[in-house]
Amino acid sequence: MNLRLALSRLESAEARASVARALAILCAFGYIVSLAVLFATGSGLERWLFVLLVWVLLVYLPLRILLEAFQTIAPAIRRTLVLQAASDPERYRSGGSIELVVDGLFGQGVLMPRIAKPQDGQKAREASVAVLRAANRPPRTNLERASVQCLGTVEQWTADLSAWAQSAAPQNIQARWARLRALASFAALTKILLSAVEDQSGRRTSVVQPWRDTDEYLDACLDYCDRLALEVDVTPWTEPPLGIPVSADDAAAIRMSWTAYVETPPPAIEARTNFIKTLLGDQPERPTA
Repeated sequence: MNLRLALSRLESAEARASVARALAILCAFGYIVSLAVLFATGSGLERWLFVLLVWVLLVYLPLRILLEAFQTIAPAIRRTLVLQAASDPERYRSGGSIELVVDGLFGQGVLMPRIAKPQDGQKAREASVAVLRAANRPPRTNLERASVQCLGTVEQWTADLSAWAQSAAPQNIQARWARLRALASFAALTKILLSAVEDQSGRRTSVVQPWRDTDEYLDACLDYCDRLALEVDVTPWTEPPLGIPVSADDAAAIRMSWTAYVETPPPAIEARTNFIKTLLGDQPERPTA
């Protein structure tokens, strides 16, 4: 499982580039060691070119070609692991399984708006994995409460962004896009966490009114991000409020820590940790019926 999970991560260009750099360093080190052995055994350095060709043609290039082949092999491995994790009753027990669960929930339920960049979806997935790991680590945290806080933050953030976009001058389009990407990635995180709550407990969150569909609400938010990014004449946000009891101060703190995270270049570990601390805090786990 661990080996297949590691291989499945090679579908990412960044992961393959990182492995390629490590491979080049190892081959260079191996070449230097080979020269040192030749020199120590009295063979001298006359065969340096032969040794170089061996390392390049017989070691580095075949492994480099195999590595690039994982661009097409790794996604198939990943899909298989995601399907296996979905039926595993212990899927929230380990970090690797949680990563696969998040991939499945994101692929099934999240459609990022066109304004979003690939890294925005990646940030949402990475943060979801980190939140679920922290929430399921003893002592367990009330994940449902944290998810509802995220939903309430989305509600307030969307309304605030709509009002700001209506009052901002047209030359602020770049600032509008940056804020929309941050909101879209946060809405994706929220959708994943709510789906995880339902997956773990077998029921939808009880805080939202029963006649409101949170999936539809978040889909409308993501769609609004797309429309707001392309419109010159801003259309106001007209979705009826969910009425989630999240204080403006809590929502602002979550929003600020998330914005700092998405604006920090990868891997942004410290910024992600600060966001998780802001979101989860020291909430006690609430027993579920």
